[in-house]
Amino acid sequence: METQFKLAIIGAGLAGMSCARHLQSDACRVTLFDASRVSPGGAGLTIHQRMTICDIWHEDGWRVASLETGAHDEDFDALVLALPAKQASALLVPLLPATAMQVAAMAPSAEQCMWLPAVQVGVCGDWLCGGNEGDAWLSGRALAARILSQRAADRHPAALPLT
Repeated sequence: METQFKLAIIGAGLAGMSCARHLQSDACRVTLFDASRVSPGGAGLTIHQRMTICDIWHEDGWRVASLETGAHDEDFDALVLALPAKQASALLVPLLPATAMQVAAMAPSAEQCMWLPAVQVGVCGDWLCGGNEGDAWLSGRALAARILSQRAADRHPAALPLT
């Protein structure tokens, strides 16, 4: 049996929920963190509401801490920031300063999201697609597709075409 992939998503707005819904499965367990949004759960999906994430770090996996409860007691294989650019950048500054600067300066992109497979960090939000409400859903879905594609490539590297 395959080890379950554990993903933390900070922000349960439309982008975060879209990413979570497209990733949740028996093989991927998704945990959403949000300061205020009340959202339905589901199989493979846990939601921690009323949690303002104030810190992220990497220690044998991604870890998060909230203002309300302190450090969360679980390690995550990957981290998604489904937040406005300014908030995402602020969380990334201490750990990935170059990425934080890139996020802060980003305009809508053809990829509709940002995925850094080397560090297992993704960013999604309507601001990456154009700023409309439906764009948030598209950005979350695009990020989920990139994560799934990378996971498939990691499991079956021989299946990749030679370039």
